[in-house]
Amino acid sequence: GSMGNSQGTGSGCGCHPATATLVQDLEDVTPVGHEKLVDVSAQPGVVTNLVYVERALGPQTTASSASAAASTAAADGLSSRQSEKSSKTKTKAISMLQTAGLGVLAMPPEKLDKARLATFRESLHLAGIDTSQWGYGGAKSVEHLFWETYQQRGCIIVGGGKGSGGVMKRITRLVKIKLVAEIFGVDHALFSRMQFMHDGQTVERKQVPLRKLVWANSSDTEFKECSEEFYAEDCPHTENWKVGCKKTLEERLGLSLAWQAQHLVEDSEGYRYTTEDNVKSDGYPGLNTLYCIHEVTFRVRDPEHSGVQVIGLPEGQEFATAEGDFNFNCQQDDNGLAIGTQLNIWTWARAAHSNATKPSVAAAKVVSVPSDKKPADESRLIRRVPLPSTSAQILARMQAAVAEKKNKKPPSGLLWSCMENMKTDWSLAKKMANKMLDPKYTLSQFNHDLSAFPELNLYLLDEKTSSAGGSATNMSSGRTIGDEYQRTVGAFFAIYWMLRLDIDGKEGFANGVDESWTPISLTDKNDMRVTQPEKRIAFQNNAKWDFFRKLLMDAGLIEEKKSGGFFKSTTKIQVNEKRLVSLLALTAIHDIMKMAMILPEVQKEHEPYHGYASGDVIGDHDHALSYVMDHYPDMLPSFKDLEPAEKRSVQFTQCNLCFNHGWFVQAEAPPGAIFTKFREALIRDHKSQIGQQDVALYFVHWLTDLAGAEPTPLAGCEKFVTKFPLPVLNSFLRSFEFVEKIATQTETGVMEEYLQMRWSEHTPSMGTVPIGDSAIAKMRLLCMAQMNGPAVLHGFNDLVDEDREVL
Repeated sequence: GSMGNSQGTGSGCGCHPATATLVQDLEDVTPVGHEKLVDVSAQPGVVTNLVYVERALGPQTTASSASAAASTAAADGLSSRQSEKSSKTKTKAISMLQTAGLGVLAMPPEKLDKARLATFRESLHLAGIDTSQWGYGGAKSVEHLFWETYQQRGCIIVGGGKGSGGVMKRITRLVKIKLVAEIFGVDHALFSRMQFMHDGQTVERKQVPLRKLVWANSSDTEFKECSEEFYAEDCPHTENWKVGCKKTLEERLGLSLAWQAQHLVEDSEGYRYTTEDNVKSDGYPGLNTLYCIHEVTFRVRDPEHSGVQVIGLPEGQEFATAEGDFNFNCQQDDNGLAIGTQLNIWTWARAAHSNATKPSVAAAKVVSVPSDKKPADESRLIRRVPLPSTSAQILARMQAAVAEKKNKKPPSGLLWSCMENMKTDWSLAKKMANKMLDPKYTLSQFNHDLSAFPELNLYLLDEKTSSAGGSATNMSSGRTIGDEYQRTVGAFFAIYWMLRLDIDGKEGFANGVDESWTPISLTDKNDMRVTQPEKRIAFQNNAKWDFFRKLLMDAGLIEEKKSGGFFKSTTKIQVNEKRLVSLLALTAIHDIMKMAMILPEVQKEHEPYHGYASGDVIGDHDHALSYVMDHYPDMLPSFKDLEPAEKRSVQFTQCNLCFNHGWFVQAEAPPGAIFTKFREALIRDHKSQIGQQDVALYFVHWLTDLAGAEPTPLAGCEKFVTKFPLPVLNSFLRSFEFVEKIATQTETGVMEEYLQMRWSEHTPSMGTVPIGDSAIAKMRLLCMAQMNGPAVLHGFNDLVDEDREVL
């Protein structure tokens, strides 16, 4: 990855502008999804954006040491788990604070005193310490230990002399900070989960903010032997640990003393002092270490205060801190970065109680992709919506229901508990529908009104399996856990933009919105407000927007209303309130069963259900939702009050139609293979009560669901705009009106109409629609060959009779 520094503000940051395309230099920005900071005087530092590619560890992973969370030694080491195979990469972007860190003490390796360094290296060898592997495979270098001892003064080296028997020991005294904040009613602690080191190594481990206490300025001859004073809680040879606490928060997180005084309170019962002697350090193999550790707990006074947004609150978003003159590009230089510079990725994780089983978090070395190998379209800003203000209270109540596990009511006691006394605000839902075409009805207002649907809170549930094999339910707002909520909001936003194509919908769908939630208008392909501006401009200009509108009309979501006199009439588009409210309700509930802990269990009177027997938990989230809608509609407030016809339409969207849309669009199969299962579902499962309008609604839901597939709703419908071939999308949109006819026509009739349309609308013109024995073959070949269609058809005509007959 590479990092761009903020321009025009701050001083002493010293970051070189990034030349790689992974991260663009940005103006000062507020962490995405937050309101502008009002506590300017206490703002801890310069805020920029960091974008990086995280390579997920594959199945071939070996553990070479104990958990970093459980071992202080691992806090010194750079790697205790090394990946042999990476299964996938994930691009992430988060807000970043530029902190002073240890930058004031940082020093390029070539600036170290070479004579003293050589003497220091020789002393290690004389003490029997093999340093040949230092600086590789996760271990730190001799230069780093020299810098830590004499420049940073974060440790001392004792022993190794003639009178000590040759035993050398490193002594370091640490302050560890447990920073706790309440997120949605649940205590979370702050951890650095990934560290980018000055020497290019990338470390993945769970580490609280910590700092080495500074030793008194010593010469090479002092502290030759280990003293009892070094073990004391208040050591006279280092700075006071209470001072170290404040410096830890200031240097590691960029939080000023004024900010700390305003927003943090120390937990007096959360302090403890421990020592760990003769620990084999992962960072310096062969050199034993004495750790003297002050552990201190601080709590955030008010997680909702605007001043704490810089550390990812109140939603618990990830953020990064850059210590000193850290820049990824300099890692590739001959001299590299200065020792002491570092970049941390911080995350909020649920605070474990002392009696809880802690998961093993092993450190890992992950391979960084060189910045010059990363495509520009990998970079993207985090454009996530803030969670509604009521979520904290609702989730606290849900948490209590999860913890008690008292409700055993079938088919899902937890779902019953979570939805108890919950009601859909139908008046608000109808207001949303009726205001959808109002130019003054903003996206921000629409997002706020989504609170009408109580099922949305279920997307913030998460289930983790404990190491003991039991099941423990966890609720959090972390970036990964909150993704399903963000995707669902993205589907809602797609509906909003598709209905407002003549207002601001095209811009919002293609480009997203800015910090004020205003749709972005793009004309410059180098516009840095968005990622991949050239693709977005092309999509807005070339997408078949009329096909979007026709699909909405076919689904009954909008309709034309004519008005005027005999000589002049006008046509106005208006919303069908009942139909649109049904789509909004469907969008709220359609993916709730991805939250595994609320999956229903098949009851005896309903078996078999899509292959599930009595007592089985329905693992397929679509079938699980269908089961609840079929047999327990009262569990879903946003479904139970719909009219019977609307319920049928919503239920139909959850059917497994065995329909391969690609086969149809490309004419890759005959009508029976494409449509027979589809028609059987209409007749057998829905007793022919489903019409063309319901099939069209099925495809509207498919479209909006896919449009919101990326958890960045404020960035527009990125899945379609930047990752889906536009010609393919246009072909799908054009085909919908033909697929809808399967509700009333035969498979062959639908297929032939579609093939004739493709022939007639082909560019360049193919002439009149063919007839005769070869007609179907020619029309299907044209669809399959796409731009090569004319050449393929010419070849078809040149075939010998026998081969042509086969086709």
